[in-house]
Amino acid sequence: MKKLWQMIKGCPLFTILILSGIIVSAGGYVGAALGVYKWDVSFKHPMVQTVLTNERAATGSDASMAEVTTAANATTEAATEAVTEKNSGKTTEKASTEAAKTDKNDKASTTEKSSEKTTEKAAKGDKTTEKTTEKSTEKVTTDKTTADDGDKKTPAIDTGGSSAPVKRPTKYKQVDTRKSRNSCYRDVTQIALETQYPYIKVDKSYFDDALFIGDSRVEGLALYSGLDNATFAYMEGLTTFGLMSEKIAANGTETLTQLLSENTYKKIYIMLGINEAGYDTDSYASTYMDAISQIQGMQPDAIVFMMGCMHVSSDYSDTHDIVNNDNIDDKNGAIAAYADGIKLFYLDMNTAVDDGKGGLIKDYTWDDIHLQAQYYSVWEDYIYEHGLKDDAFNF
Repeated sequence: MKKLWQMIKGCPLFTILILSGIIVSAGGYVGAALGVYKWDVSFKHPMVQTVLTNERAATGSDASMAEVTTAANATTEAATEAVTEKNSGKTTEKASTEAAKTDKNDKASTTEKSSEKTTEKAAKGDKTTEKTTEKSTEKVTTDKTTADDGDKKTPAIDTGGSSAPVKRPTKYKQVDTRKSRNSCYRDVTQIALETQYPYIKVDKSYFDDALFIGDSRVEGLALYSGLDNATFAYMEGLTTFGLMSEKIAANGTETLTQLLSENTYKKIYIMLGINEAGYDTDSYASTYMDAISQIQGMQPDAIVFMMGCMHVSSDYSDTHDIVNNDNIDDKNGAIAAYADGIKLFYLDMNTAVDDGKGGLIKDYTWDDIHLQAQYYSVWEDYIYEHGLKDDAFNF
């Protein structure tokens, strides 16, 4: 011990290193205890997953990557046809009011299939030149009813619950071109806007029959929001590629397929995308919509809300070529194109946490990616403000 002490005294650098280690460790424990840091970082963390994903993609070492590569080479048209094929079928004619009361399930199935066909049109056509949209590849004409107000005619808003619901194709906001910094996403020229609908503010009971699905961000919503009456199915590192088969429900004991087969939900919310940042946008959208198709097949009476992937902080985005907000916006825009405003909605909670530069407010996050516990209430408030009217569920 005497010799060791003499060695330490004779080497100031060694002493500094030891003291630095003690100080950093102590600071980490204090930060974790105060909720500033997480106690641990697993291989399921989004950043680790992205690095591992890129490594597998580059080396071809993961057998599952072959499927992803195949999907990536598929055209957008082929991806759309694959999704539509699963839900295609004859669309029934408008039934009488009395028949609607006795045959709700059949009408729900009919409406869903009709909306899928409208989605196919929106995804396959040529780009329109409308001022607010460029993404929808064939303009879908919105059927609007009008109401007389004396000599003045004004559009009457259809809530989605009438016998002839209005289709609501996604609209986009044009932005200055943001060049892609990685081949996994495209140049960004437009941003998807949330599905246009006369949303209402709802109370907590609205979520009694709601299911929330997602990765570690949705886990935070489950742990730190007041939505304890809703059902949550989540897993750190969850992606669209394993959505139906991963054990993400009931503390990791059930798959989503099992959960959907055992329960009935009227509202299903999904947020994914951060862990798929390293995959190309077409593959992401194709796999995402394939999962949506399966969910709708198992829960035909539910309305599905595709929640746009939450941004990362602007500082983080500016210094990362893969996990950045341009990539997130590109992928959000790709899935938003499928929304019809009847059975499938697109919501963008980023509007509630935006820093004015298209990123997540720095003070709201502890790692530039996840919200701090106290700010999940902001996301929760956004959801409360975007409820649907009762007749929207009458299919």
